[in-house]
Amino acid sequence: MDAFDQSILHHLAKDGRISWTELAEQVNLSASAVQRRVQALQTKGLIKHFTVALDAKQLGHEVRAFVEVKVERSNVELAKGFRESIRELPQVQSCHKLSGTVDFILDVVSPDLETYGRFLEQEILSIPGVLDARSSIILEEVKSYEVMI
Repeated sequence: MDAFDQSILHHLAKDGRISWTELAEQVNLSASAVQRRVQALQTKGLIKHFTVALDAKQLGHEVRAFVEVKVERSNVELAKGFRESIRELPQVQSCHKLSGTVDFILDVVSPDLETYGRFLEQEILSIPGVLDARSSIILEEVKSYEVMI
């Protein structure tokens, strides 16, 4: 990856809808060269996909929480079942396996606290193998997702 590729990634990370022409102007290459480089970056897996950042509150999700989940580690099938269950829950925006005392951390959205409480009890804590779940309600987003290039 050279300086042109780094610059392309930087500009795409800021605005994934930028046109080939505008991106080409920003990085001092032709539009066709930029398009070929972006396709190569996709093929290499540096660009996983293009997406849209949605505003959860505007969509009616007033509550957002990080949920730390402990699962029974001795049973591989239960851990596999946990992953499959989590993938099916639209309230779970992301799930990450961690090292340390907590096994997974979930990013969860909900319309309100009452609905969130029911979701936690009826969906998360009812998954076979889940031993415990602790929530931290997000009060303010100080910095959003950004990848260092």
